[in-house]
Amino acid sequence: MFRASEGGQSVRVIKIGGNELDQPSFMEDLSAALKELTSASVLVHGGGKAVSAWQRRVGLTPRYVNGLRVTDEETRELAVMTLAGLTNKTLVAALMRAGLPALGLCGADLGLVRVSPLPDLGWVGKPAEVDAGRLRRWIAEGVLPVIAPIGLGPDGLYNVNADQMAAAIAAALPADELVFLTDVPGVRVGEEIRPSLSAEEAEALIASGIIRDGMVPKVRSALEALEAGVRRVRITNLAGLRQGGTEIVGGK
Repeated sequence: MFRASEGGQSVRVIKIGGNELDQPSFMEDLSAALKELTSASVLVHGGGKAVSAWQRRVGLTPRYVNGLRVTDEETRELAVMTLAGLTNKTLVAALMRAGLPALGLCGADLGLVRVSPLPDLGWVGKPAEVDAGRLRRWIAEGVLPVIAPIGLGPDGLYNVNADQMAAAIAAALPADELVFLTDVPGVRVGEEIRPSLSAEEAEALIASGIIRDGMVPKVRSALEALEAGVRRVRITNLAGLRQGGTEIVGGK
């Protein structure tokens, strides 16, 4: 479990997936949606699709364990280059063009997100500590932090699952709400988008394989964020940013 900070200004933390960033109209639509929100925001973005593309380009095969990318030395270099470089700065540039005061960072900058290594995954870490005070000062100054999922570990840079990064930041602030933006309107069970899921229901759906792949760390990160003090967590698409999607609730 990551360590949360006490007190401070609450905001909305929004996690953006790599699939969304690949959609031509997404940047413009996201900028418009952010301008309409009344609360301050922090953005955490993924970009796994781009990392996988670079892996294949250099002859590597992407591998995952429970939805987390196995990261060897070469994959780590590609992840830092892609996530903290082109993906982060492309998003920042789009937000700035729309008049939003975006500041592009990764978790290693100023030790913003420190991580603990995860066993058997190579250079993969899980957030252990977040400098929430620094984030709150930027937010108070009207800055929109845009954070890439690269963290600072005990011996260098670590790849971090963006869902886990977003959950840790939301817990540390603490946030009023954590929203996982995806390319689907919520968690689908059969033909239905579930309006809510309890921890017990979520684990049963994971065990049965209905919730699988990248949705697994998303749902488990949501449960950890709730346990750490985030008031509300939703999984939805951009159209449901204001209201909608699947709310993950604590307890049974």
